[in-house]
Amino acid sequence: RAWPAIERLTLNIERTGAQRAASEMIAGVLRGSKHWSCESLEKMWGLLIPLLSTTFSKLRPDTLRFWQTCLRFAFARRDPRRFLPLVRLIIYGNPFDPQSEAPFAEAAKIELLLLLINSWDWRIVSAIAASKPRLFEALAHPYKQVRDAAGILMYTLYSAEYSVSYTGVELAIDDMARYGASGRDFSHWAGSQKTQLAIEEMASRVAEWKADHIPSNEGTSNYSRGSKTLLTFFLAGFSYSSKRLAIEHIPSILPMFSVLQEQSDDEEVARLAKAVMQFFSQILYTAQMSEGVTSKVLALLEESSNSWHVITKTLPLLCTLTFSNRFTLSREVRMRIVDTTALFLEHDQIEVRHSASKSLASLVKCASSKVIADINSKFSAKISTRLPRVRYGKPPKDPAAYNRLVLTRHAGVLGLSCLVLAFPYNIPDWLPEVLVLLAGCIDDPNPIQSTVQRTFAEFRRTHMDTWHEDRKRFTSSQLELLTDMLVSPCYYA
Repeated sequence: RAWPAIERLTLNIERTGAQRAASEMIAGVLRGSKHWSCESLEKMWGLLIPLLSTTFSKLRPDTLRFWQTCLRFAFARRDPRRFLPLVRLIIYGNPFDPQSEAPFAEAAKIELLLLLINSWDWRIVSAIAASKPRLFEALAHPYKQVRDAAGILMYTLYSAEYSVSYTGVELAIDDMARYGASGRDFSHWAGSQKTQLAIEEMASRVAEWKADHIPSNEGTSNYSRGSKTLLTFFLAGFSYSSKRLAIEHIPSILPMFSVLQEQSDDEEVARLAKAVMQFFSQILYTAQMSEGVTSKVLALLEESSNSWHVITKTLPLLCTLTFSNRFTLSREVRMRIVDTTALFLEHDQIEVRHSASKSLASLVKCASSKVIADINSKFSAKISTRLPRVRYGKPPKDPAAYNRLVLTRHAGVLGLSCLVLAFPYNIPDWLPEVLVLLAGCIDDPNPIQSTVQRTFAEFRRTHMDTWHEDRKRFTSSQLELLTDMLVSPCYYA
């Protein structure tokens, strides 16, 4: 009796209310047909499939969500074999066409496939993979909506292959004998061989397009589009699906992503690359993986071909990665991180020096007293050599040597500044002597002078409320020397 009303509402594509009512009624029919007879089910599918085929081919942005909710409700906790006609319709009825000029219609097809995977996970993956959707052809699709949906579906398809299981009891017993009672470490999973080849092919295609890329304000080249799809692919692992594939494959593509962060002709590419790198650095890795990932990031920083933009964006990520995995990293790796960061305090580009200074100040907060003592002695030695006097308005006798000495002295000031800024609420025993050394550099040329001034301004701000107690940690000669640095000058003095 209800069928004429359902059919009339479903075919009324233009009215949003009619589509919503039809989707709710069909969801109830699908959900309530669990115990129907075979004859009733055949009749139901004979009526529904032609109707849904017409409806799914004419989905609109304001009606897609109704039918997604309908299918999600019908499929919840049900065996996919109960909905074989509907599954065949979604997978084979109107397959994805990357050459189509209707971007929303093609994106909607991918969204429905994604809904099947989210509902039934590995139970439906093989059926979708067997249909061979042409997702790779959408890698550089001109429409963002299609690219994003294709990237998410590809990652979801590949990650759904993962299953913590054995093909036989003998293999499980053998693993327990080899790896212990807990069995094999399933956290290291890079996908099947086919999946690994597919991800490598995506990265290689983007690398090929880069050779032909001509920077422009439009950002419409194959390189820009392919980069966005590849970045969306990995972002899906952090946002929608399992992270295993992402954390296994990103280290090998890290140099490409670091370059994409400074893509000047397409802000969306830079934003997506930055998001991927941030998610990647915030993951808590296993003890076996953390050191390998950290070594990849350090190797990326140590490459001489990197631009200073790449270095300034990668140093904070290395700091975040260290904090997230500080209990799984060995002492040797932590020391290498500190040493590598300290090296950039002598970089020719001042932006790199400032970024390294902020990162080193953060790393010092978690460092041992021995590491702090080593940093103190290392950078104190760098400012031990004073700058030669240069008369105002005249160049130095040896400009190259003078500039190199300024750079070394500035690195020493930045290193000692990191020690001061790392302890904003207490006064360690070594801090008064460090402040005295920094005060001796106040008359040096910029950028040394400005760094000293900022350091003392920050020290004064953080210790103002407790200065009546903190000053007891200084000797009278040290206090006399630091008075001019910590007290603001008075106009009437």
